[in-house]
Amino acid sequence: MPVPCDRALDAGCGEGPLTPKLAARANHVIGIDRSPEVIAIARQNAARDNITYVAGDFLTYPLPLEDFDFIAAVAVIHHMPFETVINRSASLLRRGGVLAVVGLALNRSPVDYAFSAVSVPISRIARLRRGWWQTTAREIDPDMTFGEISHAARTQLPGVELRRRLYFRYTLFWRKP
Repeated sequence: MPVPCDRALDAGCGEGPLTPKLAARANHVIGIDRSPEVIAIARQNAARDNITYVAGDFLTYPLPLEDFDFIAAVAVIHHMPFETVINRSASLLRRGGVLAVVGLALNRSPVDYAFSAVSVPISRIARLRRGWWQTTAREIDPDMTFGEISHAARTQLPGVELRRRLYFRYTLFWRKP
C-alpha cells in the first residue's frame, strides 16, 4: 500500500474483513460488493468512520476515474472477466497507485497440480490450528490458469509482478506509471 494513501478501494469486499485493515492505513476506503446482503453485514461490522460501503458492481458502478491510490482485490477477480477487471482497475488508479490482487487460478498443467498438492496438507494443518473460515460469499471456480493469467496481465500491465502462491492462490502487484 502506498504511503501516504489517501483513497483505497476494496473491490469485492464481501463481508468486509479486509476493509477496516485498509482504513487503518488510508484516509478513506470504499468497500464495494454487488451483494446487498454481504454489504449489510460489512456495515454492521465496520468500526471506523472512514469507510464507505457500496452495494454495486465493481465493473459498472460509477466510481471516479484516477481517484484511488490503492485497489485491493482478494479472491474476487475470477468472478469477473479478467481483462475487463484489470482495465477497470487501471482506469481507477491515480498515477503511482497500486493494484494488489490475491487471486485463484485453474489447475491444468503438471506444475499447477504440483503446487496444489503441496497446498493440501498445509491447508488442512492450518484449518486444524485456526478453524474453518465461513463466508456467505458465492463460490465460483476460476476459469483461467496461472499461465493464462500471467500472459494476460503482462500484456495489459507493463511491469506487473506475479507470483504463484500456496493455498491455490497467486499474487499480482502493479504500480500505475
